[in-house]
Amino acid sequence: MAVSTWPDISHLSVSRPELINVLRQMGQQVKWPQMMKAPDSFRNPSFWCDFHRDLGHKIEDCVALKIKFNELLWKGHLREFLSEKAKSHLRKETMGKPTEAAPVSPPRQDRVIHVISGSLEISGISHSAAKKSTWNAKHDLEAAKPKRLLLGADEISFTAKEQEKVLTPHHDALVISLTVANCLVKRILVDNGSSGNIIFQAAYKDLGLKEGALTRRINPLIGFSWEVKQTAGEVTLPVYAEGVNMSTKFLVVDCDSSYNMILEWPWIHGMGAVPLTLHQMVKFPTPWGIKAIRGDQEYSRSCYQTTLKGKTMVF
Repeated sequence: MAVSTWPDISHLSVSRPELINVLRQMGQQVKWPQMMKAPDSFRNPSFWCDFHRDLGHKIEDCVALKIKFNELLWKGHLREFLSEKAKSHLRKETMGKPTEAAPVSPPRQDRVIHVISGSLEISGISHSAAKKSTWNAKHDLEAAKPKRLLLGADEISFTAKEQEKVLTPHHDALVISLTVANCLVKRILVDNGSSGNIIFQAAYKDLGLKEGALTRRINPLIGFSWEVKQTAGEVTLPVYAEGVNMSTKFLVVDCDSSYNMILEWPWIHGMGAVPLTLHQMVKFPTPWGIKAIRGDQEYSRSCYQTTLKGKTMVF
């Protein structure tokens, strides 16, 4: 968008000297202009421009400051210093464009990794805290406020057209690929039936993480037949999904699996996500609209067949 379409710099709720102080506090985000190159005969020695740090014109008349201000507005900065009139003008100019935040840029991917639980904590809270929460719910007591508010106000829905890309009929699990700790990790099962995110030991090693990144905390995992498997520890990793980079705690499990990771309630709830196996898709809200990640049915069926052959442990 051309600079001329943005609010004029005269519509500010702060003075020019105050604006210059704000720009100084922004550090390297602001590129300051060089001293004016105009001959002395074209300058007024009575006027000082604090933006150019030179004599020649009033700061109120500085074109370079106006251009820099509008450039920073375009990047999402300084909007709190606009007058109400200018804010209204800005909303009209940017109608239909997200202004709350910009999506996080995709992290680099250093490598590609191709290759059912309970624990001492449920969705990030201890069993004693979970028991107290259940008691409060039964007695209609006010619940604690969530740590992370859902972003965006758009409604999450699934359409018949989206289902056209799905191989049907099917009973496939939802298996996706995500960037985790700067690695493209495939064969990630999205499962809303368990209480802890899982990363299997082989995938943990393939991520190239140092042993010191693992917190040696042992948790019992209980399977369908009440088999108990002890975790090797915990690790918190950045999980990138369509502009959102969320730190996610995983339980590290040392056993064979056809999956690399399993994303459970903590990640699903933290993202405000809605997974739907029928449409082979998970959707979640962001400040710039509803985003979606499609499942990979080929990987899903491959993992299922491997499990049926008895080559992996199911618990």
